Amino acid sequence: MKTLITSLTLLSISLHLNSQTVVADFENLTLPTNTFYLNTSGNDWQTANAEFRYSYSGFWSGGYAYTNKKDSSTAGFSNLYGCKALNGFNNSNYYVTAQPNEFIKLKSPANGVSGFYITNSTYAYKSMKSGDQFAKKFGGVSGNDPDFFKLTVRGYKNGVIKTDSVEFYLADFRNSNNSLDYIIDNWQWVNTSSLNQVDSIIFFLYSSDVGQFGMNTPSFFCLDNFTTVSSAIGLNEWANTSTSIKLYPNPAHNYIELTTPNVETLQILAADGRLVKEEVLREGEHRVDVSMLPQGIYNLMLTSQAGRRAARFIKD
Repeated sequence: MKTLITSLTLLSISLHLNSQTVVADFENLTLPTNTFYLNTSGNDWQTANAEFRYSYSGFWSGGYAYTNKKDSSTAGFSNLYGCKALNGFNNSNYYVTAQPNEFIKLKSPANGVSGFYITNSTYAYKSMKSGDQFAKKFGGVSGNDPDFFKLTVRGYKNGVIKTDSVEFYLADFRNSNNSLDYIIDNWQWVNTSSLNQVDSIIFFLYSSDVGQFGMNTPSFFCLDNFTTVSSAIGLNEWANTSTSIKLYPNPAHNYIELTTPNVETLQILAADGRLVKEEVLREGEHRVDVSMLPQGIYNLMLTSQAGRRAARFIKD
């Protein structure tokens, strides 16, 4: 038993060393009260895990500006930096107001983005809610117009854009039932772990309200708790590290069933590399409880003296 416990401890330490999550909550940055990052030289800025592109051409023309601005009520262009949620995630002081089409570059050893919180800027929210001199009220006069405001996240690795993407609707009026129409006004988690290994990400915004010069909806959004992961094993590479495990059901809701030919250590890791469950399985058939896990994609690994087996499953 002592040898088994020591092995488990060493394996846990190894996983900890090979996988690390870093959260940029921006609270270590400094600004005068109720202001925002403004750099007339257009200098990028950074946190412990990423570099944020910032463009300036007589005004803030693109990229990311950290802010402690607290204005969730003023409509119009004069309030570029406020967010509809008023404060950062979990009532923090700092968050980021962003424009699309600029990069966030990950800093080594980070090689993936597990996710971040997002909400509408006050400017975009008020425009969609009531309309303004440039943009329409979402839903139109009748309330039946199928309007939307969508964020798409794409990843790059070694200068090549990846095929996978993550979409999030900041507003969605496409449902035939108007009571289901919404405009986001609080912080929502966006899981981007499906992008797997990346060295930078970029955001694109799309709206149903398009005019002669492009999108009429103000192209701003806000983000917080930008979370990166560094892992010696890329998420896409996980399934190729060993012989695969046969498990069912997949997707799973309350449990997964599998057969182990030896005494094996079972470990379940979240998509960002965090160890969320560990136990020792004896030879035979097993039902593993996953009911307490949040919805998402998980990696499962069985390790014994005979080697290592791995699989990926979905918790619905």
